[in-house]
Amino acid sequence: MKPQIDPEFQSQIPPLSAEERDQLKANIAAEGCRDALVLWNGILLDGHNRLEICEEIGKPYKTISIKLADRDAALEWIIRNQFGRRNLTTFARAELALKLEPLIADKAKENTKLSKGRGKKGVQISAHLNNADRKTRTQVAKAAGVSHETIRAAKFVQKHADEETKKKLRTDPNIKLHRVAKDLRETQQHEEREAKRNEAAKDTPLDSRILVGDFRNLADKIPDGSVSLIFTDPPYNRKAAELFPELGDFAARKLADGGSLLCYVGHIQLRQAINDLSDHLRHWWTIACVHSGGRTVMREYGINACWKPVLWFVKGTRDNKAVMVNDTMSGGKEKDHHDWQQASAEAQYWIDHLCPKDGVVLDPFLGGGTTAIAAKLLGRKWIGIEIDKDTAAIASKRLSQ
Repeated sequence: MKPQIDPEFQSQIPPLSAEERDQLKANIAAEGCRDALVLWNGILLDGHNRLEICEEIGKPYKTISIKLADRDAALEWIIRNQFGRRNLTTFARAELALKLEPLIADKAKENTKLSKGRGKKGVQISAHLNNADRKTRTQVAKAAGVSHETIRAAKFVQKHADEETKKKLRTDPNIKLHRVAKDLRETQQHEEREAKRNEAAKDTPLDSRILVGDFRNLADKIPDGSVSLIFTDPPYNRKAAELFPELGDFAARKLADGGSLLCYVGHIQLRQAINDLSDHLRHWWTIACVHSGGRTVMREYGINACWKPVLWFVKGTRDNKAVMVNDTMSGGKEKDHHDWQQASAEAQYWIDHLCPKDGVVLDPFLGGGTTAIAAKLLGRKWIGIEIDKDTAAIASKRLSQ
């Protein structure tokens, strides 16, 4: 009697690649069907591909029957049997484990309920069932011969990857499951951050007016989570260094997730700035801004300073690490509008690389307006804050030209 094909049972079996099927067909054609097909109550459990090929090329086959308690036991047998296949990819193996998980979990929870004692029922049952869940995950990972992290990555890929990606993961051992899962997570996080940023920034007009005053007193004028990049150059004196804790707090609130703070600092401020800003944001890198055409003589330390540090902090993690940037820069000298003015080319480089086209750039120490000019040239929205009214007027005049 011909074995019955159960669609649910058949769907548990990872498909053969074209090469694997061709090799199996060649083997059966040359040697016959050496392994018996396995049946349960007349339903085929193992040998679907062999049965199909034998019928296709007219080769006989044998069957054997096994006894199992019920349909769930038959499903579990099929899945566990597939773990013996040599050419399963990591993802295919993990997918099998995920199919096995509810079968083991149901059995473990039922056993737990039957064996629980009296006492504080709600607490006991909850604790026992949580323990059962942990045991299930351990059993599933062990049966598949993979780690808990692999099972977790496979579950994420199953939920979020497209069918083409999953198909490749099942058949191509060169495609790495964890790499695909990591890329998917980063893409998902990027999209979530972008949606939040766009929502927060939607009411910010292009070329926002310059806000005159102390950034600490004007924070409520800027929506939280609306800014993609803070690019700023605070004063280098020791008094100004006291602002770093509040600058860090301000940046952490105004930046979108994944947004960046780039802050010029003096060498003598460096340690304090890193410590204070790290209380609020993640230190990502230190950039060297090389002095162009000169050096700063620091006689107190006996040093000719040929570069200045620019600290890079991020909120959470960097939004798009696929965009490569250099960790040195030099944009020339520009001091026409403000004593501490930095080169526009430097600001343009970082705005172009770290602020999306529809993002907002903020400078809480606007000075002569270099950051705003750079943002305007690149078509980005910008906000500038300047504590000195006369300096703000200079920046405003530059921006109107």
